[in-house]
Amino acid sequence: MTEAALNASVVVVGTGMAGAHLAYTLARKGVDVLMLEAGPRRSRAQSLKTFFENPIKGPQAPYPSVASAPHPQDTNYDDFYVQGGPDKFIGAYLRLYGGTSWHWTGFADRLRPADLRMQSHYGVAPDWPIDYATLEPFYEEVEARWGVAGDPAHVWGSPRRTAYPMPPIPMTYLDSQVAKALQPLGLHAAPFSHARNSVVYDGRPVCCGNNTCVPICPIGAKYDASVHARKAEEAGARLVTDALVTFVEVGRDGKVSRLRIRRPDGSTEWVTGRFFALACHAIENPRLLLNSAQETAPNGVANSSDAVGRYLLTQANQDIWGLTPEPVYPYRGPQQTAGLVELRDGAFRSQRAAVGTSFMNSGWSGNSDATNTAKTLIGKGLTGVNLIKGIRNEVAHHLRLNSSAETLPNPANRVELADVADSAGVPKPKVTFRLDDYTKEGLKMAMTVNRQIFSAMVACDIQVNDPYLSNAIIAGTARMGIDPRTSVVDHELRAHDHSNLFILGTSAHVTAPVNAPSLTVAALAIRAAGIIEMALKTGGP
Repeated sequence: MTEAALNASVVVVGTGMAGAHLAYTLARKGVDVLMLEAGPRRSRAQSLKTFFENPIKGPQAPYPSVASAPHPQDTNYDDFYVQGGPDKFIGAYLRLYGGTSWHWTGFADRLRPADLRMQSHYGVAPDWPIDYATLEPFYEEVEARWGVAGDPAHVWGSPRRTAYPMPPIPMTYLDSQVAKALQPLGLHAAPFSHARNSVVYDGRPVCCGNNTCVPICPIGAKYDASVHARKAEEAGARLVTDALVTFVEVGRDGKVSRLRIRRPDGSTEWVTGRFFALACHAIENPRLLLNSAQETAPNGVANSSDAVGRYLLTQANQDIWGLTPEPVYPYRGPQQTAGLVELRDGAFRSQRAAVGTSFMNSGWSGNSDATNTAKTLIGKGLTGVNLIKGIRNEVAHHLRLNSSAETLPNPANRVELADVADSAGVPKPKVTFRLDDYTKEGLKMAMTVNRQIFSAMVACDIQVNDPYLSNAIIAGTARMGIDPRTSVVDHELRAHDHSNLFILGTSAHVTAPVNAPSLTVAALAIRAAGIIEMALKTGGP
């Protein structure tokens, strides 16, 4: 490409939830924006075909990893990550136009006010350097962009001054049966808010209940960031795919001067700009910053605090599953439409983790799935039509509850550079994670409650797995803070060390509560866009 083509007022690295919203917000204001995407651009049809043909039906199944910009695959977490232990890290993310939002759940939750003030309210974890009032107008903007479906009677602890853009996604029959069992226990069910259409919105169709939200919505009813990456292009932003950023260069003045990109054929080019925004997800942001150690940034870019890669956050999951005496009919509707109200917030968070429990419309999927059910029935002699009837009958009784608990930020939980390189020649991420007692205590309480629910439903063949790290939630590693000695970016997402570098996405998050992070990622990106736009106008740093 020409030198002019690889120069812009704002260079955005990544086209996922953060990068797409940042680029779109700036481009529609007339700002010269260049988006760099490490991976390829794939159509929904291409990814669906890959999913259908892949015998592994995990979250990464529709999205092949490419050698020039590898990402984890469902069968190779131990090869992709160098595990530092003691707990196995299985974070799943994508390098692809639209980013990891292709296989997110679609939960459209705001953080609770208390989620941003864990130290002030509960004496654990630092407070965020921003509050709910600061985020609220940007939450409203994101909800309008996505088209969030929700029930105003169930806001999951987050105050609202505006209505949801769409009516709620209905709770399923399975949800209703669990809800009945909760009543005598003094517990409550409520529908989730969703970034999936309950009515036609922004040209996208209504959800028809395919039940494959993770890993892919086949019709585009669930929002993903490719929507606003495309809108950014339509507004004038330029895009370069298959452009892996491998090095961030810092000048003598302390500002980022240019980025080095590597192309699939191994060639390299330099990209210049006035402002740079890294939106590469919570593994790749620190990986890139650490891999950019140089004379002007000897510990890595933005790392005078030694906080880059540290304070890695995720959630810990635990499942309980069994057979109900009457059919509950899973595999209808989105994979999760309702959950348990209790255990998500309260004074108990000073002692144990908040836990979000979902009623899984995806049945036993991910544990003893339909394939294993079929094998069991074949072992009992069923074949042909009788086998089909047997599978349908048993699966109709499958019930699973999934509980996800928050983890606390710990500097020892971290991403580092390994001594071995990946297929693109970049050091692999070495991840060290230890699950804390705070999280384990939260899950212990959740399992006590979940067993009561299964007992109330007179379920049998009940099984519970051990706690395991979430593959959906990855955060921390370049966190926000007031003190440059313990954080990487300030409340504006601007790097403490470099005035023209912004670091976006979940890597900037201080905590990872049970309300999903994606809405906050997009809200903070829109806020950062306004800050960058003003700096461009005023000639500021």
